[in-house]
Amino acid sequence: MNTSGMLRGYLSKVMDPESYFYHVVTCMEKQLTDWEYDPILLFDWQEDSRMIHMSFIINGELYWLELEKELSKQLQLKSPYSIDRYLWEILKKQGLKLKESNYILNAFL
Repeated sequence: MNTSGMLRGYLSKVMDPESYFYHVVTCMEKQLTDWEYDPILLFDWQEDSRMIHMSFIINGELYWLELEKELSKQLQLKSPYSIDRYLWEILKKQGLKLKESNYILNAFL
């Protein structure tokens, strides 16, 4: 997957937190598909909840993630790929094997 750090930096500054988070999850789904995984990425951004609950089903395996909205906002402001890195790290801890790509390199710089 080809990603542009400059474009991502712009998006992180102009998008609202919910839209930006959706963009990040969409990028993750595209990367997983590029790796020929079979992903279903679901998340629940409820206005009245302080948490984002996520269920990622990748090649039939369930990965459950949770992120505070406030932390998501802070990560968005910190750097353009901070949310991605945070989520990929959780997936790695749960056993998902990451492969190399330009996107992953940007996320882990």
